[in-house]
Amino acid sequence: MSGKFPTNINPKYIPYTKLHDGVLSCDVPVELNLANTFKGKKVVVTAVPGAFTPTCTEQHIPDYLKNLAEFKKKGIDKIVVLSANDPFVMAAWGKALGYRDEENYIVFATDPNATISKQLGDNYVADLSAVGFGLRLQRYAALVEDGEIKYLGNEDELGFTEISSAKNLLDQI
Repeated sequence: MSGKFPTNINPKYIPYTKLHDGVLSCDVPVELNLANTFKGKKVVVTAVPGAFTPTCTEQHIPDYLKNLAEFKKKGIDKIVVLSANDPFVMAAWGKALGYRDEENYIVFATDPNATISKQLGDNYVADLSAVGFGLRLQRYAALVEDGEIKYLGNEDELGFTEISSAKNLLDQI
């Protein structure tokens, strides 16, 4: 898919600060203005079905955390992790994964009701209502340069393959 990454919805997140360093401590959510975040920048967006879920917590996002230096070396200005979870859960999850950076190079943000992901297409949303989880994001990753989608790939199932891995995104840059 090419074209613009959706910017008509601003996801919410809680910026990391030393004042709220503990997993159980957080501040008030703020909006992430996607149009401003993308303007003149190279940004990676990756989506997960849920914070604290086994695959997302043990494989997907730790893969990105291990490769932060490589992303920076390749000119990535920011990484945005999206989930249908609320911003409080996302903030706690980022800290539980060991991510503590006051520059907020990685932003753990919410895609409420999968509103942003739905605009990418039906393949980017997973309806898990039958098992009690409601609407979730399908695991996907995008490279966005100055608002334009340069790469967008999603997993066909809820598992984790190379499509949304940090290595694959690094190869796309």
